[in-house]
Amino acid sequence: MNDEDVVFFLPYWEEENPTLDIQTGFMISEMFEEDECQKIGGKVYTNTDYYNSGKVPKKFIRDAIRKDHPRWVIGIENTATILISYKRQKKILINPKVALNDLNWVTSETIRDTYAFFSADHEKDYEMYSRVYRNVAFFPAEKTLHISDLSAAIRGILASD
Repeated sequence: MNDEDVVFFLPYWEEENPTLDIQTGFMISEMFEEDECQKIGGKVYTNTDYYNSGKVPKKFIRDAIRKDHPRWVIGIENTATILISYKRQKKILINPKVALNDLNWVTSETIRDTYAFFSADHEKDYEMYSRVYRNVAFFPAEKTLHISDLSAAIRGILASD
């Protein structure tokens, strides 16, 4: 698999009136996530890319997928939530927020080509999502999930394609 075949969309900033600790935590987490994504291989879009583009993240992601034509997209938390609705796109989702509308009109190809991972903080999303999708994993002992936690699984999924 080539680096052009995989695109990572790291979470974007959506916190209003954050404390310094929250800002610092977000930035440090993003640095570690970006590093881990680069070890796996592929293009990585970060909060800085969304901000510098001047576009809302949903439009940025749509435009990036149209421009890059990746075989796989990987989204984390709020970017995974945006990617749920994408059809005819292979994807790996980490802790997306799931709404009932996300589960309507799902094709068998979308079910086959979508993998999702959920941590303990997203148990309700996991329960709803797993009613329709079959490539789903739940990590009840983990409060949150990071790329480093799932690196081997992601590499396995990408290698199996």
